[in-house]
Amino acid sequence: MDAGDGVFKKLVQAMNRSLPERRRSLGELMRESEPSLKSRNGSTISIDKKELEMIAAIVPKYQWNRLMLPIIIEMTPDFGANAARIRGEVECSLVIKLLELKKSADKFIVLYMHEIKGLRRMLPTATQYGFYVSL
Repeated sequence: MDAGDGVFKKLVQAMNRSLPERRRSLGELMRESEPSLKSRNGSTISIDKKELEMIAAIVPKYQWNRLMLPIIIEMTPDFGANAARIRGEVECSLVIKLLELKKSADKFIVLYMHEIKGLRRMLPTATQYGFYVSL
């Protein structure tokens, strides 16, 4: 890794400071009156209870403890400039149902910009962007 890579790595880390320190399950968040998480930069990330209720209506209750929130929309050059990845079997299944996609749920799915925009409109507080690069 050269000096330029180090600078770029620090830039990406700074961009991800608003991500949560630890994601929490839908089951945990549903038990709270004001669901929230702590971000890496120390601020509070609030998740709208109405969004959680919409998610809970779609995801079977036995999977609530496997669905981790917020859902991270992984912006990575691995899939091109207009694509992102969602990871997690339950998370992928939820996104496929919400967006009515004709994709199969697996360990991850790739979304394109129009799908990402649709997801963010539906779940503005239960999704977050994360930035990833391979150096």
